[in-house]
Amino acid sequence: MQTKQPKAAKTLVNDVFEVKEKDPDGKKFDKVSRIICHSDLYEFVMTLDINIDIYPVEVGDKLATVLTTGISGDGTTSGSYDKTLQQPGKGTSQMDQYEYVMHGKVFKYKDVEKGNQSHVEVLISFGGLLLQLIGEPSRLSEFEVDMNLFLLMRKS
Repeated sequence: MQTKQPKAAKTLVNDVFEVKEKDPDGKKFDKVSRIICHSDLYEFVMTLDINIDIYPVEVGDKLATVLTTGISGDGTTSGSYDKTLQQPGKGTSQMDQYEYVMHGKVFKYKDVEKGNQSHVEVLISFGGLLLQLIGEPSRLSEFEVDMNLFLLMRKS
């Protein structure tokens, strides 16, 4: 009987985003802010709900951001969060290199018009905190509905 080999993790986004707006529609929750960011490399627009109680951000901050299917140090994905990766001596993970990490699931992927160009909108839920990512279809083609993802961020 063959043993099932773990899938290789995919990094779907690796870019630096600048925070352009914070709470554009007003503050809704005490510990959560909605930030709107633009990326340097691929011209993505990201709207993200972020827990500012544990990770405060301000307009003008630059955030190195990764969306990936796995965070284990061996480059594989389990498709779910593994809390043993946080325990000392249990191996390394990409979380060690970042300041803010969330685990979530893609729940919508659709085509949208932005100006006179075709774009794709990806919506991800991180336990109620939402991320909307808009960009060129060729840059977001590997996202799939029901895909489990990790968001990793650090200020750069």
